[in-house]
Formats: sequence, structure tokens, C-alpha cells
Amino acid sequence: MEFSVKSGSPEKQRSACIVVGVFEPRRLSPIAEQLDKISDGYISALLRRGELEGKPGQTLLLHHVPNVLSERILLIGCGKERELDERQYKQVIQKTINTLNDTGSMEAVCFLTELHVKGRNNYWKVRQAVETAKETL
Repeated sequence: MEFSVKSGSPEKQRSACIVVGVFEPRRLSPIAEQLDKISDGYISALLRRGELEGKPGQTLLLHHVPNVLSERILLIGCGKERELDERQYKQVIQKTINTLNDTGSMEAVCFLTELHVKGRNNYWKVRQAVETAKETL
């Protein structure tokens, strides 16, 4: 398994899957909002129909989202935005890895490290994402 850290906008990512977070109640993370804007409201329309609430561990795999270069987008529930802590962050990463395994994705671009985790910086979030992914596989 290979990991790499890159910066870039989600709309320019060519990947099998882009992973972004959704908070309760049906609130898109900033990166998910960017993808929603690019897709002319496709994602927010699904949320309004009740496809995903944003509860921790909920997932919704979208295929062929309009105007998005990636084949799929995985929306993962992260719970309440202000309550995202270390334990919950690791659980979200575990659920993400298990879901990606189930879909057979060979690669993914994960934007979950962009989420705010209480008392933690980017270094910690990236490190935990990599360690948790390795432990989960």
C-alpha cells in the first residue's frame, strides 16, 4: 500500500474515488461543498432527499457525479462537526477503509484530513489516517 500527501482542489482529482465528509444534520464539509458546487447541487439534492444524515459511520457511494473527474465520490458521515474528536476521527477512517475495500477501489483521494479534529493539527490527522488505514487492512 502506498500513501502520498498532495495538495489540490477536489475538482481536478482524477481518481477511482474521492472521499469527503458529511456532518449532522446533512451538512457538507468544505471540500464536499466544493464538489457540490461543481456538480450543480447534485450532492446537496441527494442529502435533501434523506439519502444520508451525516451520522458517524454512515456512507453513501456516488457514481458518475456530474462535472467531477473521479469515477466515484464516497460520502462518509462524521457526526456533529463540533464534536469530532480523536476517537471518532479514527472510526471514520476505519469505516472509510472498509467501505473502499468493499467497493474494490484500487486508489482513492481522501479529504478527511481537512476536517477539524478538536485539539489536533494536520500532522496528527494525516499520521492517524495512515496508521489507522494500515491497521484496518
